[in-house]
Amino acid sequence: MRRQGVPDRVTDEVFIAMSKALNFINPDELSMQCFLIALNRFLQEKHGSKMAFLDGNPPERLCMPIVEHIESKGGQVRLNSRIRKIELNEDGSVKCFILNNGTSIEGDAFVFAAPVDIFKLLLPEDWKEIPYFQKLEKLVGVPVINVHIWFDRKLKNTYDHLLLSRSPLLSVYADMS
Repeated sequence: MRRQGVPDRVTDEVFIAMSKALNFINPDELSMQCFLIALNRFLQEKHGSKMAFLDGNPPERLCMPIVEHIESKGGQVRLNSRIRKIELNEDGSVKCFILNNGTSIEGDAFVFAAPVDIFKLLLPEDWKEIPYFQKLEKLVGVPVINVHIWFDRKLKNTYDHLLLSRSPLLSVYADMS
């Protein structure tokens, strides 16, 4: 940021909170393109700067409706099913997933929800030559920790129950009560 002529005060007061909210990393590690896209959206779109929260806990209000939709279409969602290997057909499409317990999972379509570092380890050798998958090498996993802290009373002076901090340690506080 300093190299681009951004004053330290702006970095401390704006960009730390924005970069943590956008990608959980410090401003110097994030491309300015991310900031510019976010700022453009905030400035150009009628409701671009509005934030919203789920009206309940994420597993119940976000994940379960997705699972129910998939299952209503005949699909299957497996949790805690660690994949050992992605087996391919001769044409390079997915034949099956082999789980750590040896079970083979076949299907018409697969969604692989895992950290990028795990996906890189499981990527079949044949796919590593495909330009689309070569882009994975540029992705770096970012560890994220969520902490739920319960107070005995509401915090004062928060607008819309949301607080963005300038601290690189605690970037966002959201009152979910």
